[in-house]
Parts: sequence; structure tokens; C-alpha cells
Amino acid sequence: MPLLILHGEADVVTDPSVSKALYEKASCQDKKLRLYGDAYHSLLEGETDEVISTVVGDIISWLDHRHAVEFSKP
Repeated sequence: MPLLILHGEADVVTDPSVSKALYEKASCQDKKLRLYGDAYHSLLEGETDEVISTVVGDIISWLDHRHAVEFSKP
């Protein structure tokens, strides 16, 4: 099962090291960890428009790639 982990590096609610550990321990091969420099806990709310746009773009790109891989199978 594919895994996408998104985390703000300035998050004071959940330390980014928790997401890093989850990524390292995840047994799946199709996994991605994306850290956002000065972003906080809620990546799609309360951040700058630039951060929100980047996060949404990353999610869409990740989903598009999974869709393309799935539908390219014979």
C-alpha cells in the first residue's frame, strides 16, 4: 500500500521526528516523506498561500503518479 507522509518542520504539536520514524519503520516500498520548512501542524489551514499551494500540489502529484502507475498495468 502506498504511503505519503506530509509534515511541517516547525510543528510544535507533533515533532517531525515522529513522522521520520514512521517513514523509516514503514515496510512498504512505495513511500514518500515530504517535510515543509517553516510550516506548522495544519498544513492546509493557517499557513501562507505559498505553503498551502505547495502542499496541495504535492498531494495532487502523488495521487496522479499512483493513478498513472495503476492504470498502466496490463
